[in-house]
This record gives sequence, structure tokens and C-alpha cells, in this order.
Amino acid sequence: MDSLDNKAVIVSDKYRIECLSATTFPGALRVIKEAFCQDEYVSIGSEVNKNPIAAEELLELCADAALDGVSLVAVTLSTEEVVAVAFNKIQVQSTSESEKPFFEIFAEERCTQESSRSLIQFMANVDGRCNLFEKYGVDCSLEIMFLATLREHRKQKLGTLLCKYSVEIARRLRDGPIAEIAVRDLGPNYSMIKSREPVETYPKICQAIWTSKGSQKIGEALNFTVHLTVPLKEFIFEGKSYSERIGDDSAFCEVVGKALY
Repeated sequence: MDSLDNKAVIVSDKYRIECLSATTFPGALRVIKEAFCQDEYVSIGSEVNKNPIAAEELLELCADAALDGVSLVAVTLSTEEVVAVAFNKIQVQSTSESEKPFFEIFAEERCTQESSRSLIQFMANVDGRCNLFEKYGVDCSLEIMFLATLREHRKQKLGTLLCKYSVEIARRLRDGPIAEIAVRDLGPNYSMIKSREPVETYPKICQAIWTSKGSQKIGEALNFTVHLTVPLKEFIFEGKSYSERIGDDSAFCEVVGKALY
């Protein structure tokens, strides 16, 4: 099987990729907490890796994004453990210049920690430097927001597979929702999140911010176009640049896009 027609696809004798559900949601958050919040370059640069409360605020961002019904997980066939995740977000072009982007609003209204606010403002800043809606002449995109794999399951190409099927999900949204998920599916910790209003359009592009060499290689393999490169040393948290904390002065991120039609 090589399509997500049934919301799942067997990709090897060890793993399957499937749409995020109420069952896999807790495991997906665990992957973000243990992998993304500890090992991701921008998590280190903003010291989210040292701040458990900031990490919890990123989990709330993931819970909010989950309501778009376009996130994917990799699950082991033997134990049903969630070992990798792509939390994806549907982004719709602003209808007015005064309307703030989703990430900017989240950072201002729902982050209490400087670490989590710094990371999400980084995302808003970089997205804002390269308007992919204008570049592609479209009104809606699917953004691969947070991509992570547990350490013991890396080098299995799960990140590549999650991105590949995220593109497929984005294309299929033209025909309607794929795997709807509701606030009640997120559990009591996230009952305060507002229900998602139906989107009146559908993605015409897939976009991402690749922040590591690993994700940049994935983008190259899947033929994403690099539209902007930004050095991570431009971003400062509490007097030190992201690249200084990462330990790589040459570290950079890429803003990438891929037309779906």
C-alpha cells in the first residue's frame, strides 16, 4: 500500500504512517516533548530544552494544530507505539494587513515563558520574511510545523515518509476533510482550546521551515524549493544567539515551498 486512502499506510516491516487520532495523540505529544523540545536546533537556541513549562506551551500549540486534521504519526507495528510525528497546520492568507498570523497571535496570547515565545516568534518572523502566498499566487497552504522522531527510531527515514504523506494529505484536502479531530479528542488538558471553524478553501502549496541539516535533506529529496535562507545567529535569546547555544555558527534555516497542482 502506498496511499493514505484508509488513513494508514504500511511503510516497512516495522512501521506504518497514519493520520493523527485521539488514540495516537498522547504518544505524538510525547515525541514532541522528548525529541523536538530537547534536540531540535531552535529548541536549544531558545532554551525550550531547559524549560519544562515552555515545552508544555509548545504541546498546546501542537494540540491546537491537531484540530486541523492534517497531522501524521509513525507507529511501530509490534508495539503500537508512536515514534515519530509531523504536526501540520493549515495556513490561510490574511484578508487584511492588520490581521496577525496564527503563530504571532499564539506567541502573544498563550505563551507565558520567554523560551516558548522566542521559538514561536522565530517561526512567525521567518514566515513573515517570505510570503509564499504571494510567491505562488495562492490563498491557502499546509505547513509542516513540527517534525520529530524519537532518538532510538532515527535513521529509518520516518521524517521523509511523514513529509511525503503530508504532501499527499495536502493534495487530498481539495476533496474535503481527511481525518477530523475534535477538542474532546485532545483530552482534559486542552479542553479550553476553541473548536476549529471549517476552512472555506484548501491548500495549493505545502510549506515548511527546515531548521536542521536532516530536515533540509528531506526537503531536497522531496523536491521542495528553497525560497529563503536565514542564519540562526540572527536570533537572540537572553543575550546569546541561537547558533551560539547550538554550537554551530554556520547553522541556518530554510523557508521552502512545494506547489501541489
